[in-house]
Amino acid sequence: MQKLVIDTNSLLRNPEVLYEGNVILTSMVLRELEHLELKKENRQLQYEIRKAKRVITKLREEENLLEILDISDFEDTLVAYPNAAYADNVILAYALKNGYGLLTGDQLLIDKAISVGVPYKSPETDTAYVEHKGYKTITLSGHQIKDLFQSLEHNPCDLLTNEYLIVKNLTGETEAVLKWTGQWLEDAEVELSRGFNTRQFGSFVPKDEQQIMAVDSIVHNQLTILRGPAGSGKSVIALNTAWKLVEKEGYRLVIFTNPTPLKDAQELGFFKGDQLDKILQTSLGIMLKSKFGDMNEVRKQIEYGTIDILPFVELRGYDTGESKTCVWITESQNLNGSLLKLGLQRITESTKVIIDGDYTAQVDKDSYMYDNGMKRASEVFRGSDLFGEVELEHIYRSRLANIADQM
Repeated sequence: MQKLVIDTNSLLRNPEVLYEGNVILTSMVLRELEHLELKKENRQLQYEIRKAKRVITKLREEENLLEILDISDFEDTLVAYPNAAYADNVILAYALKNGYGLLTGDQLLIDKAISVGVPYKSPETDTAYVEHKGYKTITLSGHQIKDLFQSLEHNPCDLLTNEYLIVKNLTGETEAVLKWTGQWLEDAEVELSRGFNTRQFGSFVPKDEQQIMAVDSIVHNQLTILRGPAGSGKSVIALNTAWKLVEKEGYRLVIFTNPTPLKDAQELGFFKGDQLDKILQTSLGIMLKSKFGDMNEVRKQIEYGTIDILPFVELRGYDTGESKTCVWITESQNLNGSLLKLGLQRITESTKVIIDGDYTAQVDKDSYMYDNGMKRASEVFRGSDLFGEVELEHIYRSRLANIADQM
């Protein structure tokens, strides 16, 4: 296999490619990393540099770095591209002199490589995240709908296990909401469309098919991901359904939280009080107060043991135990893969989990955009018989909030 000289951009986008062994890491790229590290204002760039350096450090510790590293001070260029101020020109000359190819997605460098006969390979793109809505929509004629219900053992849309199918007629009306069990299509519970009542919150009625699917998934699956824009009902659905489990089936509610300052907002400094006081002054506490109507009611439920709130910083060593528990992991767009993995590894067989968040618009820390726990959990669990995911698309908070979503 021909060795490939990696350029800086490819290294930053996918440093794990160094583990493949046929990639050459040059001193030119390492020097460029050091120069880029001075651009402190670009937080995403700094995150990518740190990630690349972690991979390099790991290879050094495993004594595998020397196999791919060339620390020689190569400064030659080609007659056609003599400007050594461009690191890519030096990398190109280095590859040509040593008989290597290039690993690059830079179109200009690719064109230069073609012009001097240096082979190249673009970074793999098939690892890109594939979004999973958790449902598909199909429009059928009356005759086709009848045929569908007469052959529910067939999977006409290649649904994953626990993926939903919204069946619409030719006028756009919803005829049914079905779910593929892995063996057949079944109705999402009809009574869910009529809603339910809890003593704490009163009546809750799903507003559309997506909200019906969200409740159905929480009730029937051990793990559910709910995602959608602000005002789509994520926390309302999660809390009302969890509280139904609390009142009707004896569950307790445990909330995992990773308090993260709102992106671009001014921080207020230290909050007064003990750990619980500080947590209840974050966005989680404000949300719970709005749902329960009064902070004293929230504290009362905590004192009763009906609600427990645990920050991720204290989760190691904890597990949910043998009693019926519903774990609600809030604002999960602000968790990386390792943190959410830690949380899910605390879960026992008697526990249900609701993960909610919006990784498209509400990520409050740049590093979570590129190492996102919600995305990773969806990739790992989708298709499992214990998992469901539903994207909530419609904003119901207010007409103003709906228009503001376009900002």
